[in-house]
Amino acid sequence: MMKKICVKFVMLSVLAVFVGVGCMSAAVGQAAEKYNLSICGGSIGGAWAAIGEGVGEVIRRSFPGSNTAYEVGQEAANLALVSRGKIELGIAHAQLLKMGMEGVPPFKEKYDNLRALCVLYKEAVEHFIVRRDSGVESFEQLKEKQFPLKVNFNTKDSFMEIVGREVLAAYGITYDDLKKWGGNADFMSMGASLDLMRDGKIQAYSNVIQVPSSHVVDISTNVGLNLFGMSEGAQKTVNDKLGTYSTVIPKDKYNFLTADVPTVGATVVLFTNADLSDDAAYAVVKAIDENFEYFKSIHSSLKDLTLESLHDVAPAPLHPGAEKYFAEKSAK
Repeated sequence: MMKKICVKFVMLSVLAVFVGVGCMSAAVGQAAEKYNLSICGGSIGGAWAAIGEGVGEVIRRSFPGSNTAYEVGQEAANLALVSRGKIELGIAHAQLLKMGMEGVPPFKEKYDNLRALCVLYKEAVEHFIVRRDSGVESFEQLKEKQFPLKVNFNTKDSFMEIVGREVLAAYGITYDDLKKWGGNADFMSMGASLDLMRDGKIQAYSNVIQVPSSHVVDISTNVGLNLFGMSEGAQKTVNDKLGTYSTVIPKDKYNFLTADVPTVGATVVLFTNADLSDDAAYAVVKAIDENFEYFKSIHSSLKDLTLESLHDVAPAPLHPGAEKYFAEKSAK
């Protein structure tokens, strides 16, 4: 009898040890699912700032105890900061990631360790808007007349500015040409630039933005506008150089349009460094998926995002941790 009691006691003790170890492992596993991540995007008040804060929020929701911080950034600088491990996550155009990885201008070195985590939004398209009272109605006419156009582009060396510059270059026009003709090219935020357009101090503005842009809709209520379309040849030239794709701005998106406007588009992604652990990369994408409806509500740029399109980050390469998550998701 005593022998049976002893055996039972030993078995219960062993079971208790295993249960204890299991609880400890679970606790350790739970502790490991806390992440300290910083995110760089754009200026405060802009779409990328709102999205960056939102990325931090979904990570904290899915992994309580995590610490996230949003940092104001500029697109080209974001790539350098993430590549060097100064910041873990960044927001940029996938096409600029490709340029950074290849080390082509404006980059002076290759940031070949950059990896995308997921799409944030697609159809960020080139808008080249011009005051109608300028009398210029196309890129071809701008070149032919050598018109002294005063035009603003987005921040210097941002992808938005690069696209505008390459669109002009596809028609054989440089910034120096504009100055030689009596015009000017400057670099400024969208809000400030459109204020100058409204006041008649500049005639044109170029940016890569979603359709419809509330800023463009707003200025079109009291300023007559033209939106320059691109020829197939110009689109191909820009696409071949930058990795953009051909698309159109539908005429029903702006009340001043009478026909669809052919142009080029790009994809905005959340990205990281190849050194970010697969577990952390997996966790970030998982957090976005788990809080998807909330995430889409953060900013109007995200409203058309779908779970099926999250992985379509071309021409940037996908991080293996994110790739693992998408593979598991599609297998279910």
